[in-house]
Amino acid sequence: MHNWFKKLGGILVTGLVLQGCSLFNSEEDVVKMAPVPEVDSQFKPEKLWSHSVGDGVGKFYSQLSPVVAGDLVYAASRDGVVSAFDKMTGERKWKIDLSDEPENSDKRSPRLSGGLTAYYGKLFLGSENGYVYALDQETGNLLWRHEVPGEVLAAPVAEAGKVVIVTTSGKMVALEVEHGEQVWSTGDDQPRLTLRGQSTPVISSGGVIYGRADGRVGVVLLDSGLLANVSRVASPRGATELERMVDVDAQPVVVGDELFAVAYNGQLVARKLISGEELWKRKYSAYQNVGVGASDLVLTDSRSHIYGIDRRNGSEEWSNTQLSYRNVTAPVVFGNYIVVGDGEGYLYWLDGSSGRILSMQKLDSDGLYVAPVADGDVIYVQTRSGDLVALKRP
Repeated sequence: MHNWFKKLGGILVTGLVLQGCSLFNSEEDVVKMAPVPEVDSQFKPEKLWSHSVGDGVGKFYSQLSPVVAGDLVYAASRDGVVSAFDKMTGERKWKIDLSDEPENSDKRSPRLSGGLTAYYGKLFLGSENGYVYALDQETGNLLWRHEVPGEVLAAPVAEAGKVVIVTTSGKMVALEVEHGEQVWSTGDDQPRLTLRGQSTPVISSGGVIYGRADGRVGVVLLDSGLLANVSRVASPRGATELERMVDVDAQPVVVGDELFAVAYNGQLVARKLISGEELWKRKYSAYQNVGVGASDLVLTDSRSHIYGIDRRNGSEEWSNTQLSYRNVTAPVVFGNYIVVGDGEGYLYWLDGSSGRILSMQKLDSDGLYVAPVADGDVIYVQTRSGDLVALKRP
């Protein structure tokens, strides 16, 4: 029963309902996707290069995202292909296929789903099959693998010689970076019904800060895995289990001595990092990562509405509702622009001060699913079909 509920939660967030299909035999669509907006584009970003990375992620839920480290950009596909490219020229430096590894021989696919994370010459990523992999950044050689208790949907995080993984079973595992040996393991009880997703942790001040499916943010000590603190972001409310879902799937944001977290069916909360003192809270429902600007936060909510929020007091500076239910990605703050993609493959450039769409372009009819990755004056966009596209800021 739990697995069925979990699948339903994933469907609600990532596909069928948001695209206007009916549930529970209703004759009317639950929600309707907004039409493609009519935009008189003020500019067209220059495409520097584009390359294929395996078969992409298809229609599956995935948080696989490119990562830039040094002069290279790395990307992976669900079917096990991992590649490194020169970030400016697009020249492929190496390519490996994890489907050839023994643990994947009796499975249809390695089902890579969490990552990529770069740390001191290594790449870390995880799979729905319950494995964490460490690769050499220079060669792509597999350094080690480690089986963990549950699917790895969120990117691992690494610090102080440890790589930390959170799984969909509610377990958090710390592995030793060099050889993959387990250092500690801890876990939380999971509600009956959760979204299909997981919060990527943040490591700060010796603690691992992570979102939980029960509407809380937890902090465990990086050295030992002992629970140090728990604070509530949202409380379950409503007549049905769907209404009572309060997953904190967005990665917590740490800026200086302040912590920001948002929950599905919940709110956006700002607190002091050490004391936990609440600074402000505002009603929002979101499950995707929050963009961070010089003095503001940018949030894509569960209806694909986009908001600019003053980080100092939580006041709403602007909103854009033109992309309702278009399965909009998490936002990235890119200079004076906010950049998001949608489920039909359009990339939108919004004015950072007003939220107005300044330009749009179609990159892939199969859709975009994760936030673009910004590096200098270039962003890297990964599409569902597996293309990695480098675009230069106008």
